[in-house]
Amino acid sequence: MTMTDTPSRPAPRKRRSKTVRRLVITLVVLIGLLVVADFGAAAVFEYQVSKRAREQFGLSDDPAVKVGGFSFLAQAISGEYGHVTIDAKGVPVQDTLRELEVHIEMRDVQAPLGDLVSGSLKEVKVREVEGQVKVKASDVNRAIANNENSAIRSITNVTIDPVSEQDVLTDPDDRTDAEQEAAERAAKAEIEDTTAGARICATVDIGGEETELCTYGIISLVEGAKMSFTPSRIELSNSVLGTSQLPPTLDAAVKQALNFTLDPGKLPFTVTPTAVTVDPGVLSVKGTATDVVLGGQ
Repeated sequence: MTMTDTPSRPAPRKRRSKTVRRLVITLVVLIGLLVVADFGAAAVFEYQVSKRAREQFGLSDDPAVKVGGFSFLAQAISGEYGHVTIDAKGVPVQDTLRELEVHIEMRDVQAPLGDLVSGSLKEVKVREVEGQVKVKASDVNRAIANNENSAIRSITNVTIDPVSEQDVLTDPDDRTDAEQEAAERAAKAEIEDTTAGARICATVDIGGEETELCTYGIISLVEGAKMSFTPSRIELSNSVLGTSQLPPTLDAAVKQALNFTLDPGKLPFTVTPTAVTVDPGVLSVKGTATDVVLGGQ
């Protein structure tokens, strides 16, 4: 009996392998093209919205626009976008406020795809807008520098930090344990509204000694979008005095001199101001509006 070798058949396996490889490559290419198309379409939309925002706000540069959610193409086909943000920096208002930042959150935005593609988009309808104008510490420094008091005008290196309204009223180091517990409970109950606690510190020359002056006060929303700062207590700190307070008569005079009001102008889209907030380096006024038209006359 003669034994013969059974021939192997690798060819079909190779053909199947090549077919699978081609399918994978095709899918990767298609996905890549869709991603590129998605980003490209988003860029067109963002440009159109940015251009209209620049015109409506009277800005010198186009603001940054970002569309949230994925995919953009799915939103574009429907003509409705869930979440769009607009950010503008370095917005000047009068001579004092030169570095304002404007942040806008838009929800349920409507922009027909046909108008977007053709470039004939005239207006963008928005169901809900939340607007925020931020005043930086450098602008607060300029506002203080306008003071009639020469010592106050010499203030530099202004910093801003949030504190609870309880810490504005009393020094935590002077409280009893019961008073501290009560202050902590009250601080936790504070909500975002028309007042907020702030600590504004700066460097000032006192008797030739570089001194840190920290003013604890309340930022209040007044007269539209204006923000006023009302000092409550002051602390001084330098290498000679350590940490101390001013004499009562001088303390009252400095508080009066540091009482200032900032006017960042109207909020965008006729947003109604509803709250002030304090973040490190920034004082903000914010508000909301509904059924807004961007680019409409």
